[in-house]
Parts: sequence; C-alpha cells; structure tokens
Amino acid sequence: MKKANKKTTLICLAVLVVIMAGLGYWKRRGIRNIFHQYVIDRIVPFTIQEKWLDTYGYYKQEVKVDAPVDGELNILETDASADAIDINVPKEDSLVKKSYEIDQMVTAEMESGYYTFEEPLIINNPYEMAPLTAVAVFETEEEVSVRATVKGKTEAADVTGESVKAKQHRVPIIGLYPDTDNTVLLELLDDHGEVVAQKEYTVTTSSAPKKVRKAVKTINTSGESAYGLIMVSGQESSIPFAIDCNGDIRWYMDRKAGNYGLFQSLSDGRIFYQVKEVNTPSFERPKATNFYEMDLLGRVYNLYYFARGVHHEVIEKEPGGNLLVLTSSMELHEEDAIMEIDRSTGEVVNYLTSYELFGRQYETAIDFTHLNTVSYNAYDDSILISARELHSVIKIDWTTHELKWILCEPDFWKGTDFEKYVLKPTEDFQYQLAQHSAYQVTEDLDGNPDTVEVTLYDNHYNKYRKVKWYDDEKTSYAKVFSVNEEEGTVSLNKNIPLDWSVITSNTVYDADSNHIFAMNGNCKDREDECGGSIFEYDYETEELINEFSIKGTFYRAWNILMNYEDMSTEMVLEDNYIRGTLRPPVETTETIAEPTETIGDEISWKLTGQVLYLNAPDHDMSQVIFKGENHKYVYDSSMIRQHEEKYYEFVSDIPIALQGLEPDNYEVYIVYKDTYYKTGVSFTKQ
Repeated sequence: MKKANKKTTLICLAVLVVIMAGLGYWKRRGIRNIFHQYVIDRIVPFTIQEKWLDTYGYYKQEVKVDAPVDGELNILETDASADAIDINVPKEDSLVKKSYEIDQMVTAEMESGYYTFEEPLIINNPYEMAPLTAVAVFETEEEVSVRATVKGKTEAADVTGESVKAKQHRVPIIGLYPDTDNTVLLELLDDHGEVVAQKEYTVTTSSAPKKVRKAVKTINTSGESAYGLIMVSGQESSIPFAIDCNGDIRWYMDRKAGNYGLFQSLSDGRIFYQVKEVNTPSFERPKATNFYEMDLLGRVYNLYYFARGVHHEVIEKEPGGNLLVLTSSMELHEEDAIMEIDRSTGEVVNYLTSYELFGRQYETAIDFTHLNTVSYNAYDDSILISARELHSVIKIDWTTHELKWILCEPDFWKGTDFEKYVLKPTEDFQYQLAQHSAYQVTEDLDGNPDTVEVTLYDNHYNKYRKVKWYDDEKTSYAKVFSVNEEEGTVSLNKNIPLDWSVITSNTVYDADSNHIFAMNGNCKDREDECGGSIFEYDYETEELINEFSIKGTFYRAWNILMNYEDMSTEMVLEDNYIRGTLRPPVETTETIAEPTETIGDEISWKLTGQVLYLNAPDHDMSQVIFKGENHKYVYDSSMIRQHEEKYYEFVSDIPIALQGLEPDNYEVYIVYKDTYYKTGVSFTKQ
C-alpha cells in the first residue's frame, strides 16, 4: 500500500513538473526562468531567454566570420561614386540627383525670358512626389517678392506663403485640392509689403488615390484651426497626407512611406521621408535604414543612411543642428538606443542604450524598453525620452548619460536602484501607461516659474508590460505634467480623456493659440470604426474645437511648417549629399570555395553610389560573399535572428556598403535559405 502511495505521489509530481514545464514554455519562460523569478527572485538575463524563443529564417554560415552588429562604416558620397564600380547590375540614381536634374530644368525655364507675371509657366507636381503642389515660373522687371495663395473653400482654409525677393521667380504653390480647378492668387509685393499687382490663375489637379480620397471624415469643425495643415502618416496611412481646418485633403505624397511615415517638420520646414522598401534585418520588424530630407514640393536634398535602422523618431537636436535619432543596439535588443548624428557628415557623435541606463533591470524581452520619443533641452544639456515598456518618461544628461529624473508610478521602480530618481507626486493622480510622445515644452503652463511642463500621450494600455496598478480603463488621455526639478516632485495639470488608442499617437501643445491636439493613431472603440482620430481643444476650457476621423491607423500627426523662401530658391547640390553609416562586409582570410549552383530570380540587385542593394525576403539571406583575386569579404547577418513569424519573409532592399572594399575584381556569392549559390553578379572596383 505504501509503495502504491509512493508511486502515486511520484506520478503526481511528474505530472506537475510536466504541467509547469509546459506552462513555462508557453510563456517563453522555461523552467530556468521560473526558477530565476520565483525561487531566487532574479530577472533572467536576456542572453538566456533569447535561446528559448522561436526563430524563423535561415542562418547558415558558409564562411566562418565574426561580424559585429555594431560595426559601422561612415559614408560620404554622391551618385557619381558609382562610377568607380563597373558592375553587371542596374545603377539607380538617388532621389537627390533626380530632384536636382528637375530643379535645373525649372531654373532654365525661369531664366528663359519666355514667361511673365501675366502669362507664367505653372508646373504641376514639379518634382513628381507631391501631386497637390505646383511651381509658377516667370520674370518681372523689378525685384519683388511674391505671395501665393491657394484659395480654400473658406477663407480660413486659404494656404498662403511668400517667396524670396527677386526678378526671376519660382513661386511655390502648396495646398491644392485634388480633382479640382483650383483658384491661385499671385500678388507682387514691394519693399514695404504693399501689393503692386495681382492676378488669379486656375491650376487643375487630378484625382487622388482612393485610399487618400476616403481617408478623412469630418465629425465636427469650427471652420478654423490653430494649424493650417496637419500631416498624417505611418502605419495604415502609408501614403502620407495633410488636411486643412475643414478636414479636406490639401497635400499627399504619391508614394508609400515606411511604418513611421514622415518625420515632423524641421526648423527650416523640411521633413524626413522614411523609404519603405529599404530595411536592415532585425529581431522583429525590419528597420528602415534610408531617409530622405525633402521639402513640401517633394524636392529632395540629402540621403541619410542609418546602420542599425531607425524607429519612431528623427528630430533636430536644436534648430538647424544635429539630428537625434532612435535606433537599435542590435545586441540582443532593438528599439533601445539613442544616437546623435552630425548633420553634415552623418557620423554618430553620441550614443546611449537602455542597457547602459538600466542594466538588466526589466530586461525581459527583445524590445524591453521600446523608446518612442527623444528630444533635447538646451538649457541643461539634457534629453527627454519616453520608454513605453517601462511606463516611464526619463530625463538624462546628454553629455554624462546620468539619470536626472523618472516620471512614472512610483511602485514600478520601488525596491530597485532607480527608485531614488522617481519624481514624488504632490497629490494622488492617475499615472500614464505605455505612453507615447513625451516632450518638454518651453511655455509656463501652470504659472509657476519653478516648474517645467511635459506633455505626453497616455495610451493607457497594459498589454506589453503588465502592472498591478492598472485601472482597467479603456480610455487614452492627453496629459500635461508639471515637474519641480529642484524638489523632485510632479503634479498633473491636464488630463483630457480621449478615444482609446492602444499604440502610436501623440499630444501637441500650440503656444500661439493655446490649443492642445490629441492625435489618436490606433483607435479601438470608435463608433464609426475608423482607425484614428484627431481632436483639437482649447487648453484652458477643454472645449472641443475640431474632430476628424481617420479611416486607417496612423503613427503620428503634426503641424506642417511651410518655408516658402527655402522652396523658392534654386536647389544647391551639396558636396556629399549621400551620408551616414551602414554595416560593412568584413574582410576574411578564410578559404572561399566556388558554389556549384546558381540562384534564380528569387533575388535581385541594384547599385546606388557604392551601396549594393539586395532585394530578398527578410532572413532568407544569411551571407553575401565577395570573392576577389586578392581580397575576400563577407556581409553576414546570421547573428540577427527573426523571432516574429509575421515579419519573416518581409521583402526588402537590404543595403550593403561596398565603400570599404579594396580595389579588386569580385565575384558575388550568397547563402540563401542555407544553400550556397553563385549569383551571376560580378564587379570591378577601381
């Protein structure tokens, strides 16, 4: 009987162990993780966790190399750099060169003497990027500036701006309606700003794509707005577009942008366009590497490369200054790093990772912090970051990388080494959860000169990093906090309830109007079943001024700054307009055998400058091998493993920098789906 009881007990224990192991595996934790967390009360190092995750793709190394993920090669070149490479694949010019060639043709027309104010040449969509724009070209006898106004359906919807003073004019026309005979008023202005001549012209546009035509529904409008045009882009709104105060489409780009769309206006009115097709492999979503700097006409000035990709933010550190960029360390983690880029060279001049800040604290996933905004404060040389997975807004000394303070529910950091940095609430209030778009504003919104104000979008979502203090409210909020940095305290000044938007989204405060905008990018419970919405409120009274539904989800929405003076001057082609960093192939002395098979048309190639683009599904390629007569190199991505099935075979152009290869005659081989192939590609580098 005792033996039977003992046997039963052993069976029960065995079953219990199997159940625990099964539950542990189901949560991607494993028995060792359960042991770490519940027995010895330690967080499992992610280096252990990563081995337990599902992996999708191919990772064979034909040539054994050590290719560090943080290896970066600085690039400074132009399209003409491709002349040094004789290759049997197509060479494709950058959009910068294409813009410059068009701009030279516009200049030639302007200088031709054929066109007058009475009979100008009006070029629709001059740079073939923005169909609701145009340029008027003509000459005048006297130097004058020109004011261009696209007449809106209402006076408040007029879009207007003034070009530079000149005799030869290229006048930007922004904000045309699609599928319309638009009325455009041009006015000549003297030195005192007085109108000396004026004339109306008709500019006819074609219909916008259906996705753009159906993108917006006006729910409520006052007929006016603090913002002339609001740009919407990213996520399902892959074709960026802009709306006016009535919710009408007044600008769109005729090509798709990447997941994060267009990045908000720089101080000179230009914007950054994320190229959808070009990405580098990552642990989850492939990361965009190529960004164009362009204006609202679609004229492109520079191409920037970012070696480990960009997510969520490209923003000026200071007006006209360096760029602050959110990137990924790729050291088992992504969306966890901040870098400062020299604007003129593309070099990384400052760099910080979440691991450097927090070590292994809360290091429980690939995307364990999920940084989604960064901005700079010049008065104390600090940056402000939003870490969604930590439910925290964090201020950091940008030179020393020392923490200044953390805005978060204090219980989250209680008992950690970082508890001392958490701001103390002056009273009970509702904290944010999984927030986006945290920025420090320069205005004094609470009347207290001893505090600084921080706006943020509180998604109030508890899926990614669950916390026990979640109040289960399916509502998002536009929040404004006041922080007394000297005393280390925080108070909540504004808490406007919004559509529940579980990810993306942003809050924007406009000082000139004292309005606050809620850009709800991923709505779940709207009655009209739209994916996004935009609200404009009076900051003091919280009176709703405008409301628009956006059919698809979006990443962010923001105010367009229009620099007519910049757009009305001739384009200057910079010496090295292609700049930045990319992961280079590494040189090897290993023996490289010639493959016996040749790959078919599953992949394709092209060259821009000295960057070779491989078009292939994500993580099907693990190595590209360059075998020269005297030198051998390997571009290796076998250490970067895909852990999200939905991104596996996400087709991209993968950029491979050839700038570091020594002059030689090269044959190109590839390891594709763990099979070693000839590609038929060969080149000579001079």
